[in-house]
Amino acid sequence: MATVKLTKTVVDAVAPAERDIYLWDTALPRFGLRVTAMGARIYLIQYRAKGAPGQPAKTRRITIGQHGQPWTVDKARDEAKRLLAAVDLGRDPFADREDEREARRLTGEAATLQAEQAKLRQRDNFQAVTERYIEACLRANRSGGETARLLRHGPVPAWRDRHIGEVRRVDVADLMDAIKQRSPAVARSTYDALRGLFGWCTERELIAVSPCANLTAPPRPEARDRVLADDELKIIWQASDDLGLIFGSVIKLLMLTGQRRAEVAGMAWAELDLEAATWRIPKERSKNGKAHEIDLSPRALELIKAMPRSGPNVFPARGEGGVRGFSATKRKLDALIAARASGNGDPAVPAWRLHDLRRTAATGMAALGCAPHIVERVLNHISGTQSGLVGVYQRHEYRPERLAAITAWGAHIDAVITGRRHGENVVALRA
Repeated sequence: MATVKLTKTVVDAVAPAERDIYLWDTALPRFGLRVTAMGARIYLIQYRAKGAPGQPAKTRRITIGQHGQPWTVDKARDEAKRLLAAVDLGRDPFADREDEREARRLTGEAATLQAEQAKLRQRDNFQAVTERYIEACLRANRSGGETARLLRHGPVPAWRDRHIGEVRRVDVADLMDAIKQRSPAVARSTYDALRGLFGWCTERELIAVSPCANLTAPPRPEARDRVLADDELKIIWQASDDLGLIFGSVIKLLMLTGQRRAEVAGMAWAELDLEAATWRIPKERSKNGKAHEIDLSPRALELIKAMPRSGPNVFPARGEGGVRGFSATKRKLDALIAARASGNGDPAVPAWRLHDLRRTAATGMAALGCAPHIVERVLNHISGTQSGLVGVYQRHEYRPERLAAITAWGAHIDAVITGRRHGENVVALRA
């Protein structure tokens, strides 16, 4: 084993050989230089570390660095002193380095695993899965828009970043209880929407068991039977004047046509034939997926013609689906009605909903002598007299009878809001 005091001159002068050359420093035992066959000059230390009980000592070599910058002979010797001091105290720097390297490896693997888990969690959190479900199952569904709205309005804010598999039965039950405080009907509809979502997740093995399983569903709300009286219709009509042109006209058209709120709110100019006084709702916007043509009474036609043409929709709105904000509008309308009752001595209007206008129109047309199947045709409500075999094989549209019914109802509303007697403007219906 060659020994020499290592200096820069000595290190630079060593010529490479076929095999590695080792030179050991006489100034610091266990510190040396390895010269490889390729000419690399590498500083190192070599020492014997105590083995485990019953095991022989182990020879260890630790590389300090290659000759040059930053490792000069003096810097390498200082580093060797530091490492050998630990050896003299009974430690094993080689084992310490291995432990550090293993710790870094494990830390790196843990960080990688954590990043992958975070990515998977983000991909399968409740909001992300809900959006995938909406895209896959609800886009083409005619009632999918309402189901998507229910999911985004209640469950998504409650469980947004939670993994879909972490939503438990108790979470669903608590959410249903909270929603029931506001609206039992919305609670039931939200439960039905969640049951569809979790069923879809179960099919795709995103979850093992639906949290809706073995959970008692909120009761279905009782069918409403609220029919507005004539004096209530008059007060609602008059109070609507203070809602502004757009929402005031929407409320009045709901009363005159008996059509659904979303259908009236989304009315487009392309759907209207003002000369023929007709409005054709395409099947894409109809709840039952059937195109529907409505005759417009003179008062309804007057309201539509009064709207300025500022876009494709009769009632300008942001995005698709027509004007929005009916909850706030209804609250404002109720406040206007209450103000009129206190200020003008008008009678108060008991609790009512916008959908009651549709029921009132149907009841009113029937009271005016319109046959049930004609009323259902006017409302595009295929049930009862129009269901079953009749609905399959009976394709007669009853256009004259429907025109007479909607005209008679429009005349009745005119009589209500103007205070004229019914006999002055009600159209007689053919038997």
